[in-house]
Amino acid sequence: MAKRRQSRTSGDRRQPFYILRLESARRAFASDAQVADALGVDRAQVKRWRAGETEPGPANAERIVGLDATVELLTGYLEPSSIPKWLMGFNAHLGDRRPIDLLRQGSLSEVIAAIEALKSGSYA
Repeated sequence: MAKRRQSRTSGDRRQPFYILRLESARRAFASDAQVADALGVDRAQVKRWRAGETEPGPANAERIVGLDATVELLTGYLEPSSIPKWLMGFNAHLGDRRPIDLLRQGSLSEVIAAIEALKSGSYA
């Protein structure tokens, strides 16, 4: 049986890493529905993951980590309400592709490069 990767939280309770990453990414979104849309999954799936009822498969776990990393990098640079707009918008640094589509494909490094270009003020 595979072990669940867990992280410490308050008290002695342990939570799987993906729940912590979902909660972290969630701060930039108004609802679980927006998180689900960003991840390309059903809203009920996000609720099940957050409740610990099911675990994401490898591809969805990668998307969760990528979304959280992206939110973390953009936090403090963009207003939280602007982060979903940036993710869903077409981006010149990404060849007029949307960052969210690249995250869903597992191309976090390209999204990070676009964030770095945004922060440095470079033009595409």
